[in-house]
Amino acid sequence: MMRFSKFLLGITLLLFLNCSSIYYLEVVDKNIQGTSPKYCAKQAVRDFRSQVNSIVNAPHFQNGIVGIHIENYQTGEIIYSLNAHTLLMPASNMKLFTTTAALAQLGPDFRYKTALFTDGVIVDSILQGNLIVRGAGDPTISGRHYDGNRLAVFQQWTDTLKSLGIREISGTIIGDDNLFDDTGLGYSWAWDDLSYYYAAPIGALSFNDNCVDVFIVPGDSIGAAPVIFTKPAMNYLKIQNKIVTVSPDSVTRIDFFRTPGTESAVIFGTIKADADTIEEWITVDNPTNYTLAAFKYTLNQNGVTARNISDIDDLPLEIPDYDNYRLITTHESIPLAEIIRTINKVSQNFYAEQLQKTLGVAIFEEGNTKKGIEAEKQWFARIGLRPEDIFIVDGSGLSRHNLVTAHQIVTILRGIRNNPHYRVFYDSLPIGGVDGTLKSRFKGSNAAGHVFAKTGYVGRVRALSGAVEALNGHEYLFSILVNHYPVPTSMVNNMQDQIVTLLYNLNY
Repeated sequence: MMRFSKFLLGITLLLFLNCSSIYYLEVVDKNIQGTSPKYCAKQAVRDFRSQVNSIVNAPHFQNGIVGIHIENYQTGEIIYSLNAHTLLMPASNMKLFTTTAALAQLGPDFRYKTALFTDGVIVDSILQGNLIVRGAGDPTISGRHYDGNRLAVFQQWTDTLKSLGIREISGTIIGDDNLFDDTGLGYSWAWDDLSYYYAAPIGALSFNDNCVDVFIVPGDSIGAAPVIFTKPAMNYLKIQNKIVTVSPDSVTRIDFFRTPGTESAVIFGTIKADADTIEEWITVDNPTNYTLAAFKYTLNQNGVTARNISDIDDLPLEIPDYDNYRLITTHESIPLAEIIRTINKVSQNFYAEQLQKTLGVAIFEEGNTKKGIEAEKQWFARIGLRPEDIFIVDGSGLSRHNLVTAHQIVTILRGIRNNPHYRVFYDSLPIGGVDGTLKSRFKGSNAAGHVFAKTGYVGRVRALSGAVEALNGHEYLFSILVNHYPVPTSMVNNMQDQIVTLLYNLNY
């Protein structure tokens, strides 16, 4: 860390001395080319390019592919470009495409609306009929935005039902998830990722990021099985406990696997006897059933008897006649501005996938990934990109079949920078050395606090793209994509941080 700081200090001084020396020569000899500020700027950019070349041409990066594009936002000047038109995997930089397109086309105040209907009547405190939950694709029904209360929305619904005098539901709680198609996974997602939160399935009805929160407490003796419990305590996921409590001088190493197509998982490994409680997040297979089960659990825990739940497609029902059903309540999500902030700050895949299908609904009235991508590309065309040159297969970047270029990413950033809602987007990005996925980056760099950028990672892919508010008052838009690198990811992080820090200190 100290060597990195000294390196940055040396680079900053070098840039300052170069420009100062050139300016002095120009004052003495007016015949030297151009005016002093312009000549200094040209030399500073040449020095910057030389320094970046030295970084990316290091021997340990030679087997990888590096794509970089950097522009001055105010002037449009290309500061640096390397393989800028080479198609590369963007990993979670794909979220820049999803969130900018959504913000530009839906606006920051867009909210999801999940509605609760009934086709029955209330007789002696019993709802004689069904409750229908009409899904809208809302990804936020969880504890994330409700002070950790995972069941907050369902408790609100329960209170509304009780206020109407309902104490029992004779019919079925039906989940209408047909706003989205039934393809819950992104194209070519790896099968061995599907147990983990970052590969949670997509659904028009979803709860708790479509994950079960699992807590593991060490057993009371070495060799004993630990205690496992979930929140909420509804026993939705069938868990096989194969963890062993080990001595304090051993190691905690826990993993899990949910059998595809089931709601059953095995958790295995070791936990130290003196370890704190460990929390894991295991995906569910059927988001609609999980949502309905959580709602039913909440009802029964709060004095409303409910017995049956069902996906609407599993019942012999005709198309719901919502015009003739009674609307009981509508839940509105937090605004899109906050949803985008969650997506970009912590790189939330599930939210991004939900948002992409939402675009398909909003623009084409079809809730599928294909139409979501088409909706995105309409905006890309408006900001000067050729949609046919961008290869998108999901909204989060988890798929390795996404292919974009560094130049395209910078064009996206410029497009949203020119949008009236650009500040909402900038506020959604992690800040170097401050928060989100960049909280631990740029330590020891004077660029910390001045870099607003989205990270990206899948195996052997590391991306960083965003904006730098530089010392010289200019704003630079940049994208650094690295694919197939043979070195530890920390070395790629350091390379990206060095380049961005040089950009922050560009002296002209």
